[in-house]
This record gives sequence, structure tokens and C-alpha cells, in this order.
Amino acid sequence: MSEDEKYDKNKEALEFSNGNEPLVAFSDLSGIQSKLTQYIFDSCSKDSNGISEKLTIKELSEASDTSAPSVKKSILRLRDKNVLFKGEYKDGRGGWTQYVVNRTIFEEMKGDSETVDAETTKDEKIKEETVDAEVENAEKESKKDAVEESLDETIDKDEPVEAKTIETNEKKSHKSSKHHDDEHHDHSFPAWVTFGKTEDPVEGFVRIFIWLVFWTLLEVAAILREFEFWTTMLILFGIAAIKCWFIGSYFMHMAWDPPLVNRTAAVPAFFLAVLFLAIGLTQPGAVDDLKTICGF
Repeated sequence: MSEDEKYDKNKEALEFSNGNEPLVAFSDLSGIQSKLTQYIFDSCSKDSNGISEKLTIKELSEASDTSAPSVKKSILRLRDKNVLFKGEYKDGRGGWTQYVVNRTIFEEMKGDSETVDAETTKDEKIKEETVDAEVENAEKESKKDAVEESLDETIDKDEPVEAKTIETNEKKSHKSSKHHDDEHHDHSFPAWVTFGKTEDPVEGFVRIFIWLVFWTLLEVAAILREFEFWTTMLILFGIAAIKCWFIGSYFMHMAWDPPLVNRTAAVPAFFLAVLFLAIGLTQPGAVDDLKTICGF
């Protein structure tokens, strides 16, 4: 086939594409016909004259994802609808064909393609602007945080040391007071003291009072029984120590106070011992008899 014949066939196809109105619009096509038209349009767009590349049935079959017979049938229908026009071709093994898309269809598809490209470009531009705005906002927030941190550091430096010390001491005092209050409100009693576990503080104190009455009755009984002197002293001082422990531990809250408070109890105990000896030694005959010191 000569170059003139090739040119004539392609030229003839171009003339047909310009002089014949399509029977359908591209938007009306669907399925295989739509895929084939789109593929051939993309090929024609690469040529300045609008002529496709040399396309084989196998290539069109792969592009439309269908069989060769279906491709041939669809191409014939598209030609009948004046959508495609056949240009140069080669029959037999290794055959191929060049196509021309109807000018009206071509312009329609070109407009759709430009619209899609414009929308894509617009979306990309919007995304870029959004990203830029987010980056700008992030930078502003970062600068704002840096300024606030710098301002806080300046205020901390300008604040007098005495003010910081007072504030720290107040926090420590508040924390210590809160801890002390928590300990002070923990009025729990041993089960053996209250004849069983009790959650009511009033009931616990009443049972402690019962214990004190019991030990007082024992003291009175020891005196009335008239034991020997040393036996009576042992009983009375022993019961006195027990009663002192009950009163100090619970009625004076020493069982729930911090250890330092309990240690201060040694001070009045010391003065009590001094007072006891002072009074006892001033009794007539106290230096001669221990009974006189004890008041017997």
C-alpha cells in the first residue's frame, strides 16, 4: 500500500468525522463501546491530526477487558453509529487499524477531559491551600507557646525569693495539715478493747468507759480486801498504769496522734514523778517509812 493510499484513507476518515453527525453522544455509550471509544480517543489525542495509532484487536481486547469477537462486534456498531471511522489498516497476521473519532464526539470527550482535569487541579489546589493554612496555624501556635513560656520564665525570675519561699511553705503546711487531719479522723479501736469490731466512735468510747469502771472496781476491791502492803501497792499501781493507758490512748487521742506527740507525754510524766516525790517526802516520817510517802 503506497503512501498516497495511506494518506487518502486517513484523509477520508477525517472528512467523514467532520461531515457526519453521530447518532449518539459519548455519554450515551456504555460498557465495551464506552471503553473502546475512550481508549481510541486517548490514542487520537496524541496525534495533531486526530488519527489514532496502529491498534490491534488484541490491544483493544486488553484495553476493554473483553474477547476479540466482542471487540470486533462493538467496533462495527460504533462505526454504524458514526462514532468511529476506519482509516488505514492492514489485514492478516499482525493486522492493525487506525481510527478517527467523530469530531463532535471528540470535542465532547475533550471537554469532559478538560473539566475533569480542571476539577482535579482545583481539588489539588484546595488541598495545598488547606495544608499551607494548617502549617501556618501550627507555626503561629508554636510561636505563641514560645512567647508564653518566655513570659512565664520572665515572671518567675522577677518574682521575689521570699514570695516563692512563702508559697512553698504554704503548700507544705497545707499538705501536712491535710495528712494530720486524715490521721486524726481515723478513730478505730482494737477489737479486744471494744469486745468486737465497731465502726461507731461513740460506741467505742462508751466501751472504754466501761473498762475504766471495771478497773476502778478492782482498785476498790483490792483496798477493801486488805492485802499485804506490797501486794496492795502492786495491784493499785498496776491498775493505775492500765487506766492511764486507756485514758491517754483513747480519751486523749494519743493512739491516733503522730509519734512526736506521744513522746511529749514523757515531759508531764517526769514532772508528775517529781511532784509525787516532793509531796511524799514532805509528809511527817516520810524519810523513815515508804508507807508514809504513799499515804498509808
